[in-house]
Amino acid sequence: MSQHLLDPSWLSRLERLQLATRKAVSGRYAGKRRARQLGSSMEFADFRAYVPGDDLRQLDWNAYARSGKLFLKKYLDETELHVSLYIDCSRSMSYGQPSKLSRSLQIAAALGYLSLCQLDHVSVYAFDSRIVASLRDLQGKGQAHRLLHFLSTVPEGGAGDLHAALRQPGAVRGKAGISIVLSDFLFPAGYADGLAYLQAARQEVTLVQVLSREELLPDYTGELRLIDAETSQAKEVSMTGLLLAEYQKSLQQYRQELAAFAYGRGIAFTGIEAEQSLESIVFHVFRQAGMIR
Repeated sequence: MSQHLLDPSWLSRLERLQLATRKAVSGRYAGKRRARQLGSSMEFADFRAYVPGDDLRQLDWNAYARSGKLFLKKYLDETELHVSLYIDCSRSMSYGQPSKLSRSLQIAAALGYLSLCQLDHVSVYAFDSRIVASLRDLQGKGQAHRLLHFLSTVPEGGAGDLHAALRQPGAVRGKAGISIVLSDFLFPAGYADGLAYLQAARQEVTLVQVLSREELLPDYTGELRLIDAETSQAKEVSMTGLLLAEYQKSLQQYRQELAAFAYGRGIAFTGIEAEQSLESIVFHVFRQAGMIR
């Protein structure tokens, strides 16, 4: 996938955001997050733009003299957050225009970029029934080019199985953190076991269900031969208004069950359409859902 993943015109807006977390973060390296323990070393980490409420003692006056803009020096201290992005690249994600996979990769690029700008540790995994590709432990905005290159080369996979993929060695971090799963969650084997496994690994889990508008509101009529994208099994159907209504009812029930499962387990859940613009998803849907702030 060689398309532009992020619009350069709003990267600066991403840099001012961060993933929301319900947990205090701590560790050996620097982050840009407020934590219960405050501290700093003299090892320089990065710059970022000043926002009201920042510690004025960290302002870089040399940078201000050169540019007329306020920047803060950030040092390695006692806070960090580990962010893991899981992207479903199974065959069903290739559906739609734009495809569910292409939109998911763009979302991962946006979430990964804003996390790198906050000096979070970022790991990315593409999966079907196994981890197809991964890039681990990026930190700092200087690693953004590696993130974007990786995401632009994620291949389309085969049949999806969330639990089987997550049980592979190295698929889940040993440290507590945030795990965001981008998927249609149309797994024949279900999703419950895989998500429970993530939570057992001390992950604060967020689900982003990506579906195409055509899946949500299909406009089919007549005699059709439908082919399952994952199994290649075919089925001859006579598409009537009654059958379409039953399909929509079943899909809505499935989405409600997924949302209820997430709520019952303390997992954040957001549903989006692949046709929504990336800007709308990130700056409106995710902010309203409390995923970012």
